[in-house]
Amino acid sequence: MRPNSKTLALRDPAAAIMLGALMAPGADFGNDGWYGEPAFGGVEFGEDAPTAENMAKAWKEKQYTKQRERVLSPNAGSSAKIQRYTFGLGQTLTLETAVALSYQGNPQVYIRPQRVTSNAPLPAFCRLSTMQVGNVGIIVGGPVDAFELAAVAQDAHLDVPTIGPQNAVQVTGNYDALLPDGGYVTATAFRFITSFKGPASMTPNV
Repeated sequence: MRPNSKTLALRDPAAAIMLGALMAPGADFGNDGWYGEPAFGGVEFGEDAPTAENMAKAWKEKQYTKQRERVLSPNAGSSAKIQRYTFGLGQTLTLETAVALSYQGNPQVYIRPQRVTSNAPLPAFCRLSTMQVGNVGIIVGGPVDAFELAAVAQDAHLDVPTIGPQNAVQVTGNYDALLPDGGYVTATAFRFITSFKGPASMTPNV
């Protein structure tokens, strides 16, 4: 008769407790696990009964395999599918033509931004007066220079409320007709963008 979980646990109680064997009444260390799969995460023990040493090795291999699988499937085993995404919105400007900024948009999924960035090419290019999610203002006080939110900015993390399909992000400000150096041409179109980056729910078709 092949040993069962109870007899194996009594051989080495400390190892059995570590591996959870004493918490699994009725477990069987025979050739097969559940649904015909080898016991202990697919590790075969041959004809001999498993020892505490190879049981521990099998458990470690299984945990390491799960870690590696999460590289490709980080949401495996979770009913909440969440990844890091970015949500961008903005307004098209005509270079060297002053204009008020006012734009808004809704993401198609829920996103909790942890950083807001802009593509302002230099300081004083645009001023942002308000940035609001629902009834929560992200800018408290006077206007901020959009270059503060450039991709190279330091300490640009913000606690932005969760944005969802039902609550738009609203941004207002001003472009004061500054023409940047470096190949920018007067009267050409420039798409000024703010981007909200953070954990977001995955779209249903992903």
